[in-house]
Amino acid sequence: MIRRAELYIVPLTFKHPIVTAHAVLTTRRTVILRLETVDGVVGYGEGVAFETPWYTAETVRSVIDTSILIVQLLKGMTLSAASFGTHVSSIIGQPMAKAMWESALWEVEAARANQTLKQYVQAGDVVACGRTIGIGLLSQTLNAIEAALASGFDRIKLKASPHELLPALGEIRSNFPNAPLMIDLNGSGSGQPLDWFEALDTYRLLMIEQPYPSTHWVETANLQARLTTPICLDESISSAQDVATMRRLRAGRIVNIKPARVGGLSEALAIRDSGTPYWVGGMYESSIGRYHTLLFASLSGAAYPADMAGTSAYFETDLLDTPLEVENGQLMLPDQVAPDWKMIEQLSEQTIRLL
Repeated sequence: MIRRAELYIVPLTFKHPIVTAHAVLTTRRTVILRLETVDGVVGYGEGVAFETPWYTAETVRSVIDTSILIVQLLKGMTLSAASFGTHVSSIIGQPMAKAMWESALWEVEAARANQTLKQYVQAGDVVACGRTIGIGLLSQTLNAIEAALASGFDRIKLKASPHELLPALGEIRSNFPNAPLMIDLNGSGSGQPLDWFEALDTYRLLMIEQPYPSTHWVETANLQARLTTPICLDESISSAQDVATMRRLRAGRIVNIKPARVGGLSEALAIRDSGTPYWVGGMYESSIGRYHTLLFASLSGAAYPADMAGTSAYFETDLLDTPLEVENGQLMLPDQVAPDWKMIEQLSEQTIRLL
């Protein structure tokens, strides 16, 4: 049972602006949950929704509001990660909020088993990582791709608005004819004609990620039928059921599994077990949520390197006591990490006592 639960609302500053098809991010407010059980065990998790609903419908505010509901549903209950979904089944959707709580429960279970979470989930020691590059000034983009290839990254994701993409791709392919490139549209391709996508199809991309908004299943299936390049679904996938829908409609061939986006590790494992080709993505989260995601990414079965980076890549200050660093496209997973609670309390702009 829960003795105490608190949320810390922590603003983090990006070292460099993050460019997506819908937003340019310079700061990122994230939600950190600290949960303590009646027997004194502490678990923690991160709610990785953004401030506005540009990626999915969830936001920082909705994570807070959903957590208020969750703590009421869990009060007095004997908890486990396996039973958590049943306890909160009356809450429709809100997978990122639920994933934050489930992560904390996984931490509690590992501690009760006298194991690290890495041991408890039988995670590996190494995660192969790709690199994400926002297309900006062409010279800078080309330099960034060259540096990523020289550093050993085996998958490079390009992010840009549709009107910037085709001209840039032509130059990029001329300079790097064999680079393992993919693009991420974040659902922004709805206004593009079919011949625009057919032009993308000529650039030998690993995949086109989320070409249409998350609910546009029929349009996505029709597009996949016309393209050789595999479509990867990201925002469309919030559960194993969504993966089954994708397969039935043939609306894509690959899924990007983000444990936080699908409701937590339990659902991520179910998607992994479905046999659908997948790789693992990140949410520009702090190192707390990143470490949990990396544990999943270290499990065997991913078709491509993960979309993750070390703690020094994104933020001026991060929230773990142990850095996570990528070298030569590989991230070595520490056996044990812990949140830097002093830093979290220092940076937090608001602390919410739930229980």
